[in-house]
Amino acid sequence: MDEKVLGRLANTAFHLKHSSTDLIESFRPNQIKCKTWLVEELANFKMSYQNVLVLGSWNSCLLWELMNEYCDVDWFTFLDVNPVHHADRDVYFKVNGLEKNYHSLTMSATDFSDHEGFDLIINTSCEHMPDIPAVYGPTYALQSNNYTSIREHTNCVKSAKQLAKQNNITKTMYTGSLDMDHYERYMVIGYYQ
Repeated sequence: MDEKVLGRLANTAFHLKHSSTDLIESFRPNQIKCKTWLVEELANFKMSYQNVLVLGSWNSCLLWELMNEYCDVDWFTFLDVNPVHHADRDVYFKVNGLEKNYHSLTMSATDFSDHEGFDLIINTSCEHMPDIPAVYGPTYALQSNNYTSIREHTNCVKSAKQLAKQNNITKTMYTGSLDMDHYERYMVIGYYQ
């Protein structure tokens, strides 16, 4: 992560009217490691995306920065149940003078079923929600883990293969895992065929 991005994070935290714990937590070392892994692998397959949907997006500032560095994305749709995360992203863009190439939807990812029109759907929070079956058309980039000791992790998996199967990914382009010391992080990039 370069100085420019760290400066943007500090600038945003300074301007937030509420506690910036969530924003700062989204840039912790494990978050950087996992999001970098995701974006680098995506860039190995395709570097240009027209319309990207991010399910369970959190604030996605780190993901946006990495996608901006490694790929070319025309438009993002960030979907999260917590409107504060969307507000944090809006502040991040505003105070740092960034051009807004996204819109935000405040709702559960499981309630959003219109995946058509997106060429890439990202969900790095699969352990936090029920499985969302892939549909024909988009590429999916999914991450989950086997860290079952956290109460909010209601849908952990034991392998990337299990993550693909549970989310209807029938054609995989990439599967892998990362050792995170106390748990494993799994990733699948693929689609429904």
